[in-house]
Amino acid sequence: DFGSRDLFQKLIVMRLFYKTGWEEAAVHFSPHGSDGVWRTEPLSDVAGAPGWKTATLNSAPHGAEFVCHSKDGSHWDNPPPEVGGQNYRTPKCAGTWSLHDGHLLRVHDGAPVLVISDLDNTMIGHDNDDDDCRLRHFQAQWLGRFAFNGSRLVYSTGRNKQDALAVAVERQLLRPALLICAVGTEVYEVPDDLPLDSSWAEYADRITLEPNWTGRMTKVFDRPSVEKILASQFPCFNMQGNAESDPYRIPSLLQVDEELEVTMSQVRAVLGSDIEVIVSGGSESKYVDFCSTVAGKKGAATFAMDLLGFTADRSLVCGDSGNDESMFRCPGVHGVAVGNSLPELVEHLRLQAEAGPSAVEQGCVFKTKSGSFVLYAKENE
Repeated sequence: DFGSRDLFQKLIVMRLFYKTGWEEAAVHFSPHGSDGVWRTEPLSDVAGAPGWKTATLNSAPHGAEFVCHSKDGSHWDNPPPEVGGQNYRTPKCAGTWSLHDGHLLRVHDGAPVLVISDLDNTMIGHDNDDDDCRLRHFQAQWLGRFAFNGSRLVYSTGRNKQDALAVAVERQLLRPALLICAVGTEVYEVPDDLPLDSSWAEYADRITLEPNWTGRMTKVFDRPSVEKILASQFPCFNMQGNAESDPYRIPSLLQVDEELEVTMSQVRAVLGSDIEVIVSGGSESKYVDFCSTVAGKKGAATFAMDLLGFTADRSLVCGDSGNDESMFRCPGVHGVAVGNSLPELVEHLRLQAEAGPSAVEQGCVFKTKSGSFVLYAKENE
């Protein structure tokens, strides 16, 4: 178990995680303080992380100078020119390290964390990250410092499964532990034996609905009844999808006009307190999702914490729009409203701020009335 917390509490040696395409590999190392004595240790496969190998260097309690190579020694993975020299070097201390594409990083030795992130305009920058530079920086940090200390990554999106997997392949997203789709109404389990790189998303048939959450959604949402009410009383909502693509929600489009607030109040009153009406989008049209109040991104985030074994204070939620708003109301959770957050999310957060609307300023952390702690990030940071 490469993610065991006990491992890091007891670790007094050097451990290395190494990403390679070699079927068999080894690490050639000289422990700090060994007067230049070199040793070789074979690297073994990491369970749950295809393409990664690991070795525990018991004779290097204070770190080492090292280089990895193929088992037969015909190929050596020397550092890139900007690192300099023929070998990698760690500081003189015990610890766990990861080496990936020339990047040597120390694995975080604190308690594991759970990150639950929206996709569009949060994890994926679109116009705010055209070259995916920020995404790649996050991924390098995640692989280097958190993927091997028991931390878990979850994507929570308004997209359905098919669209979410398509963008995961397109933007080369790392494998999550769970994929939450359709504004929290569908929770998919992603097997740990799928690749950590973006090819995980090519195994759609192995990414399956979590049965307990699905059973709950089946009981609490009467899709035909809600659909009938919308069609007969609120034709202004242009319903999208169908019972096959969106079984536990009804997505729709609504054109923005001067009657928007009145329309939203009326539809909420008619549907009642058991139906969540989730609004997000721009100034000309809004995405409006109808689902059970048990669902939504808050409900799914709480379920993910319980399922994966994380408390709220070890969990971080991230988003940019109105359909992310409920995640920030999970009691005790930490949150990041990204710098490019839509006004609708910022307004929600100002209403929720314990110290009042003025507490919600970019670059500042504030406490909400729900007991969560939220950073409203600065633009372009």
